[in-house]
Amino acid sequence: MEVNIEIAQSLFKQNKYQETIDTCNKILATDSTEINALKLIAKAFTKLKKIDDAQLYLNQALKIKPDDYEVIKDLGNTYHAIGDINTAKKFYKKAIAINNNYAPALANLGTIELNTGNKQDALSLLIKATQYDPKLASAWGNLGYGYFELGKKQEAETYCRKAIELNPNLFNSHFLLGTILIEQKKLQEAQTYTRKAIELNPDSSQAHLNLGAVLNDLGQLQEAELSTRKAIELNPNLFNSHFLLGTILLELNRHNEAEKYLRKAIKLNPDLGEAHSNLGIIFKDLGKLKEAEISYRKAIEMNPDLAEAHSNLGSILKSFGKLQDAELSTRKAIELKPNDANAHYILGTILSAVGETDEAILSYNRSLNIKPNMPQALVGLGQSLLNKGQYVKALNLLKKGDGTISFDLEKGVSVYQ
Repeated sequence: MEVNIEIAQSLFKQNKYQETIDTCNKILATDSTEINALKLIAKAFTKLKKIDDAQLYLNQALKIKPDDYEVIKDLGNTYHAIGDINTAKKFYKKAIAINNNYAPALANLGTIELNTGNKQDALSLLIKATQYDPKLASAWGNLGYGYFELGKKQEAETYCRKAIELNPNLFNSHFLLGTILIEQKKLQEAQTYTRKAIELNPDSSQAHLNLGAVLNDLGQLQEAELSTRKAIELNPNLFNSHFLLGTILLELNRHNEAEKYLRKAIKLNPDLGEAHSNLGIIFKDLGKLKEAEISYRKAIEMNPDLAEAHSNLGSILKSFGKLQDAELSTRKAIELKPNDANAHYILGTILSAVGETDEAILSYNRSLNIKPNMPQALVGLGQSLLNKGQYVKALNLLKKGDGTISFDLEKGVSVYQ
C-alpha cells in the first residue's frame, strides 16, 4: 500500500501513535528530508512520552528548516512535558519571535505563565492566541481557567463552553465547567459535565470526588459513596475524599465506617473543623455525649464560624444541665447562621427548660418560619402553649407535629414524641 503524509496524519488523529511512526518512517525511507513526516513522528513520540526520540526528530527537522516556528514550538512542548519549564518558555518565545501571530506558542506560553502565578501576563497571551486563532480550543479552555483563578466565574464559564464547543474532548474544560456549575448549585448540569470529564480521564481522583459531592447533594447517597470510594482508590491522600465519604456514611447511618473515614480525614488535615463536628454527631447518636462535646469544642477551635458545631454543642450542654452555657452556644450558632431552623428549635428547648416560656415560643416560631413543618418545633411550641393554657391551639400543633397525646382529668395533658 502506498503511504503518504495524509495517511500518517489520519492515523495520528485516531491516536494510533505507533502506526503513525511506522508510516512516517516509510515516508522518510524514501525522502529523509520530508519535514512534515519528521514533525509528525516527533508529535507521536511526544504523545507516547518518548521525549528523547521526539527531540531527535525535531532537531533533524530544524537542520532542514532552522526558522520553522512550529518545530521550535514542538521542541518547547517536549521540555514542557518533562517539567523543564524555563527551557520550554525559551522555545515558545523563540517561535513567537519568528511569528508573533502564532497562536499555539502564545497559548502554551500563556499556560505556563498561568500555572506559575503570572495571571495577567497569562491572560494577555491567551487572549492574543484566541484572537489569532479563534478555533484553538485549548486557548479558550486555558483562558477560562485563568478567569476562574481571578474569581471571574461568569467569564470562566463562557470560555469553557466555547472550548467544549470547539473540541468536545477537552478534559480540563469539562472538569472546570462542572466545578463552576457545582458552585452555582446547578447540580444536574454539573453532573453531566463532571461525568464527561471522568469519561475523558478516568484516573482523575478530583473528578470522581466532585461527582461524589454532586450526587451527595442530589441525595443519591449510594452512587455518591461509589464515586467517592473511587476517588480514594485513585488518591488515598486527598483529605476531602475521606471527609466526604465519612459524611455520606453518616447520612446512611453507618456510624462505625463513617468514624473511620472522618478520622482519616482529620489525620490528613488536623485543622478540618467540619470533620470534628461530624465526629461529634456520631458520638451523640451513639450516646457518647462527653466524646461528642469534646469533638464539637475541637471543631469550634478549628473553625469558630462553624454554626452547626455551636448549635450541636448547645444541645449537648443542655443534656448535661449546663443551661446557661447551652444558651450561649446556641445563640452564637444563630448569630452565625440566622436561618438555621434547628438552632432556633434548640434555643427554644433551652429557654423552655429555664422557664422562659414566652421567649421559647418566639424561638419555636422563628424555627417554624424557616421550616414550617418541622415536627419537633411544632411539638415544642405546642408544649409551650399548653403551659400558657392555650389548649386548642396547642393540641392542633401537637397533632400536626406527630406528638402522641393523652389527657387525664387529674394529671392534665401529657405529650410524647
